[in-house]
Amino acid sequence: MATRQEVLEFLSLFKGAMCLDLFDVTHREKNMQGLLDLGVSHAERREILLALTPEDYVDGPTPDHVDPTKDVWIFGADIEGMEVYVKLRLSKVPGKRTVYRALVWSFHPARHPMEYPFRGDMK
Repeated sequence: MATRQEVLEFLSLFKGAMCLDLFDVTHREKNMQGLLDLGVSHAERREILLALTPEDYVDGPTPDHVDPTKDVWIFGADIEGMEVYVKLRLSKVPGKRTVYRALVWSFHPARHPMEYPFRGDMK
């Protein structure tokens, strides 16, 4: 489990990459269907991601199952009472020391209730 400060640092880098338009979403069927199920547009998803806080943190960093040299972070969001599973990853832009690309691996309704260690309650 990450510390609150580590989560803040990750979110700062992730949101910075988004604001620089260094942002990708995996176009998996589950993610596209998730947007439809949630009634969320691409623009609304972006706003939800930019609003994430340490209180939305669930887990990470953990090795990515696609590329274990990279870490993924899990967050949860509430959209009109529906819990949403959000898996995020950062990768350095080749040739740059401090520039990152943000990647959304997952954004869909959660399959099971998630625990939020920085909320002080368990959902």
